[in-house]
Order: sequence, then structure tokens, then C-alpha cells
Amino acid sequence: MRISATDIITDFHRESVDAVIRYGSGNYPDLHSELLLQEDHLFPVCSPVLLEGPHPLTRPSDLAHHTLLHDDLRVDWETWLAAADVKGIDSKKGLSFNDSSMVLSAAMAGQGVALGRSTLAAEDLKAGRLVKPFDIELKAGSAYYFVCPKEFINRPQIMAFRDWLFEEAENDPGRFMYVPES
Repeated sequence: MRISATDIITDFHRESVDAVIRYGSGNYPDLHSELLLQEDHLFPVCSPVLLEGPHPLTRPSDLAHHTLLHDDLRVDWETWLAAADVKGIDSKKGLSFNDSSMVLSAAMAGQGVALGRSTLAAEDLKAGRLVKPFDIELKAGSAYYFVCPKEFINRPQIMAFRDWLFEEAENDPGRFMYVPES
């Protein structure tokens, strides 16, 4: 098995790739697509260090004093700031990364505030490497899908990988999902 992480859409006819996990809508014409993990919410996350100091994050307007960290979906910050009724912050400014795990790593290092996705931020929130400074969350519009060409789905090695992947997600959903405390 070879695992490759990329933000480039796989062309199954040109590349020697059998299956992928895609973050999106699940609507992939001419491909087999199955919901693997539902992304529940989007919310700001940061290092616990940013809750202290000269400009502690205590309310959403405090983001004006901090660097916004972006993945390729910059529109999410604009939407979150509007939902939090925060004005005067340029949602496009800050550091940008093409990989969501790099965004979370920068947040853990105290380089700014990221807009975390419930599934990706779960482990770091549980471990205390990240904190959620505000209660305002957005409902996520995308999810993670297992995708392969329709003619590949019945291949034994593809089914074995698919079954293993779904079993891992089902047996330990806490590993994949952030569940807010009540």
C-alpha cells in the first residue's frame, strides 16, 4: 500500500491510484462514493498560550489582535466572522497553507488562530494541544468520502482496504470526531 496526501483531484485514468479519501460533497460523477466521516462543525482553535498575554482571546472581536491561519478554504473565515457578528477584521489576511494539518500545527505552535474542522481537530483538542476559545460553530457543508472507480469497488484488495477503513472509523469514532462537552 502506498499512501499519498495531496490536494490535487485524482485522475484515476491517468494515475496508478485505486482509491482515495476526498473531502467534499460526495458528488463525483462516474465514481463509486461512500460517506466515510461526516464533518460536523467548524470553529476557531488555537494554542492555550493565546488565551493569555497582552491580547487574550476572550471574545471573537479579540481576533483582531491575532493572525488568522487559513487552509485553501479561505471563505470559511469570512463566514465564521459574519456568524459571530465580528466586523473590521479582514478575513483574507494571515498565513495560508495548502494542507489542513499544517494549519493545525501552526495553531498549536501559537502562530495564530485556525478555523478547525471537528474531525481533524478532535485529537489535539482532547490532548489539550489546541483549545476552542469561543462557542460559536458553523455547520460544515462537506464530509470525507471513500472514492474509487466503479469498476474497482469489487476488487478484493479494494474491498479489504475499504472495509478496514470503515471499521476503524466505526470502532473508534472519538478518534475521528470532536464531541463538544455538555
